[in-house]
Amino acid sequence: MRLLTQTIGVARRSFHCGRTLQDKKAASPSFHAEALSQQLGVSFKTPNILQRALTHKSFEHGTVPSNERLAYLGARVLQLSACENSLTSSSSSFKDHVSEQISLERLAKKFDGLNLTDGMQYHVPGPHMPPKIKATAVNAVIGAVYHDQGYAAAQEFVKKHVL
Repeated sequence: MRLLTQTIGVARRSFHCGRTLQDKKAASPSFHAEALSQQLGVSFKTPNILQRALTHKSFEHGTVPSNERLAYLGARVLQLSACENSLTSSSSSFKDHVSEQISLERLAKKFDGLNLTDGMQYHVPGPHMPPKIKATAVNAVIGAVYHDQGYAAAQEFVKKHVL
């Protein structure tokens, strides 16, 4: 009886989560990390760091860690770069200018502009990738550049591709 109750509980939770096998999105078979890194202008030294940057925590991935830590690191690098950029700007409100540069909507658009969709691995309900996942991936790519190449390379990447 206990096993049946546990099974029903799991079925109930997965029903309410709305996740099905069709919702799981792995990287496209045509995705090549080397080609994307060349397109981004970054030659990564750390193996699989770009794949990690494009793996959301919702993806049941086994051996590849999620992009959560890289995204946190990248968000801080982006904030610092946006602050430095805003100091030289003639914008009247420093805080508003920085907030605009690092907004979720802006980062989601940059995700689309950088063509990162083919490499993304995530598992969420619905046919479209939420903007928050896109923004997290952009932050994670910035974090990957910082982790692999240092602040100067990350700052250059941010200036070229994000700001």
